[in-house]
Amino acid sequence: LLDDNSEDVTSSPAILWSIENAHNVGINKLYQLPYNSPCGPVLATGDDVGTVRLWDTRMCASQNASNGNPFDNLMKPPQQGCVQQWKINHDYITDFTSNHDGTSLLATCADGKLSVFDMRYVKQKGGSKSIVLPDVDPNWDPTQNNHKQQQQQQQKKKPAWETHGYTQSENQEDELLSCAFIKKSSKLLCGTQEGILSLFSKDIWCDVSDRYPGHPQSIDAILKIDEDTVLTGSSDGLVRAVQLLPNSLLGVLGGHDGFPVEALGWSAGRKMVGSVSHDEYIRLWDASFLNEDDNDDDDEDEDDTDNDDAIKMAVGVAKRGGEDSEDDWEDMDEDEDMDEDGSEDDDSDSDDSDEGGKKPKKRENIFKTSNEEFFSDL
Repeated sequence: LLDDNSEDVTSSPAILWSIENAHNVGINKLYQLPYNSPCGPVLATGDDVGTVRLWDTRMCASQNASNGNPFDNLMKPPQQGCVQQWKINHDYITDFTSNHDGTSLLATCADGKLSVFDMRYVKQKGGSKSIVLPDVDPNWDPTQNNHKQQQQQQQKKKPAWETHGYTQSENQEDELLSCAFIKKSSKLLCGTQEGILSLFSKDIWCDVSDRYPGHPQSIDAILKIDEDTVLTGSSDGLVRAVQLLPNSLLGVLGGHDGFPVEALGWSAGRKMVGSVSHDEYIRLWDASFLNEDDNDDDDEDEDDTDNDDAIKMAVGVAKRGGEDSEDDWEDMDEDEDMDEDGSEDDDSDSDDSDEGGKKPKKRENIFKTSNEEFFSDL
């Protein structure tokens, strides 16, 4: 962990703490959980063999490097500061994301499975801190012919979500490379090696609910713009804007001259989008126009609300009819009279104020009846 609060910009940042051999193999992905997560703002790491570990940075401390082979410590418990470990995937972890309250951590993997981890399990008493799913079920006996009976016994067991704090999707037969929540966290969007955007529905993680093909190559990065629109970074070097449900390719934001796009991110204030590629450049794209549609939509929503209120008032008056409608006309006449009184000179206003203020005349007192007109000439 580096300290970037140093006042001297020319010097390299100080190392606050480091952990040697935090994973037995290379770390492929890092993710910071939100502060309102049940297990706190822990750091999630995923390595090249599918291991996911959660680190409480408050418990981490510097550890001396060891000169031995890291593969010699495969069976040792997790390092200091590691509060939870899952080893249920069998290929490298490609991406992390979480829901808004941090109760679930989702990980995509190159083995074609989506893994969902329950962060409340970390604080559960009596729960195992190191969960390893073997490649082959040790209770499975291939020499026996009662495969159906063994499957039924497996189904009768408690789900892994309750016992070990995780669940997995079925194998999608395609590498899952990136992910992001859309539609107010009701849908999870995943990018695949075949260039297909796969949609999972919330709490139905067993299989995808929709697919959107269209990218010519793999989708290595996804950046959310709003609840309906995302940016995708593909292996063909292009950053595209895509709308989901309804599905539509909106356009291309920029490119890296054919080099694969590995990551996308917002700048402070969401004025620019940064993209990282194999061309060893970080390119910044003007993204101010991506936020203009949101403001226009807000203005249109306000106008629509005002129009809806006016229509509702008109419909209400038409339904009431009769005496109620005459009262409404009287109220309108009263408003007009008040406006006329307000346009008089200051002398008349002072007279009215001396008298304590006169109420405006009602509609029937303004227009004379036929009898009043007849007797007025006498």
